[in-house]
Amino acid sequence: MVTLKHAIKIAAPRAAIYRALTDIDAMRGWHLGTVDGAVAPGEVLTLAPKPDTHFSWRTEALEADSAVVQAAIEGTGSTIGKKLMFKLSDLDDGRCLVELTDGEWSESDPHLPFCNTHWGEALHNLKSYVEKA
Repeated sequence: MVTLKHAIKIAAPRAAIYRALTDIDAMRGWHLGTVDGAVAPGEVLTLAPKPDTHFSWRTEALEADSAVVQAAIEGTGSTIGKKLMFKLSDLDDGRCLVELTDGEWSESDPHLPFCNTHWGEALHNLKSYVEKA
């Protein structure tokens, strides 16, 4: 099994990044496609990066300015049941480290490389959005 792992360093405070990950209006500013729902414990967030593709994530846990944990409840391919986690931590140089994990994936899953590409692009969009704010 494979867990997708991405990380990016962003020149912004954790609170600003956390807001961009949890506020629906802010998410619409950087996420690919459409964003609906809510990011709150037990609530469902639906992302539709393309007109024919959507994913719904139920928020399992939030740690203010530190972490977002969600579980896939709807989506294409083998998405359902996967855990998604964003972890935020301060770096010594004043930037914030954003780590993303998404798993577990079968190494032979045909959606694995596409999802991996999506999360890399999404994190770069997050960085651009937060650093411009």
